[in-house]
Amino acid sequence: MIPLLLLLIGPIPLRKALPDDKLSTVIGGLRGRYGNAKGLTAKYTREAISKTMAMLEVADRHDLAKGRLYFSPPHFLRLEQASPQEELLLTDEHTLWWYLPLKNEAYKYPAEKFGRELRLLSDILKGLKDTEDSFNITLNAMPEANTYHLILKPEPPWQDIDHLEVIILKGDFAIKQMDIYNNIGGLTRFLLTDWEEKHRFSPGFFSFSPPPGIKVIEE
Repeated sequence: MIPLLLLLIGPIPLRKALPDDKLSTVIGGLRGRYGNAKGLTAKYTREAISKTMAMLEVADRHDLAKGRLYFSPPHFLRLEQASPQEELLLTDEHTLWWYLPLKNEAYKYPAEKFGRELRLLSDILKGLKDTEDSFNITLNAMPEANTYHLILKPEPPWQDIDHLEVIILKGDFAIKQMDIYNNIGGLTRFLLTDWEEKHRFSPGFFSFSPPPGIKVIEE
């Protein structure tokens, strides 16, 4: 199964801006930090949380993965998972590859199969800039916290995703966390740290050539 990061944009309509216009301020801060970046990289921790786990607030989670994310606009993406086992997920806009070294397998998909999800993820990493799809965006006001919480709900609704919550640090507008809530009450959480701006990537960094002996499975 493809990692749920992929179930993760004229501007998004800000339909429910707060009276003090905090929502516009937050999105402006995001665009100021990320909107003109040539490339980005960050460490990530991905955690899958079932509905039951979320309700019980279970502290000991399962299905925890760690690695590093690389992004170059408009839709170039590379995820290098380091634990619990090595995996590689990357797309050059045309083809999406998911490489599993321990299984000697590589899955090949047409990128347009995940076009909407990839554009959404790309837009978040560009600071919610140049959107095509329609979302109702609200801001959870938490004056005592050191973070802003943006809620993105697809309109019209999506089949698999109920909404996303993007958590942003107040000081520098860095994206700290993305929670992707599915329609059955579970969520996939991405914790993002150590953001760095990249001015260039090496040629072919977002492309993949299967090593000899690897079984290629085309979907």
